[in-house]
Amino acid sequence: MNSISTIILALCLFTSTYFQPPGKVTLQLKNNGRLPREFKFLERHPTDRYPNVFTALILPGNAYKVDVKIGTTLSLVNQQEINATMQGQEAPGKLLLVVKADDDGKTISLVR
Repeated sequence: MNSISTIILALCLFTSTYFQPPGKVTLQLKNNGRLPREFKFLERHPTDRYPNVFTALILPGNAYKVDVKIGTTLSLVNQQEINATMQGQEAPGKLLLVVKADDDGKTISLVR
């Protein structure tokens, strides 16, 4: 009985160590403009089959917190690019960042 529990524990440790999903980092997406704006983002990770699209209404001087996987491409897009993406076409948008491990806690200014 004791050896069975040892084997199960070793198997759990092995799978949790070698088969972990990619790490995540936290980013702050900041509206550094003077007006409230609705921003649309497209995030694409190489292991995900479909991209993720999200929208955030951000007041001036405020930031929107988002957790993304390391290796994700984060782009600022418009509605036409979202529609093209949903139809299976490639619509890159305005590239903001390719997320790396050292980007944790980084603030990205959206109005340039």
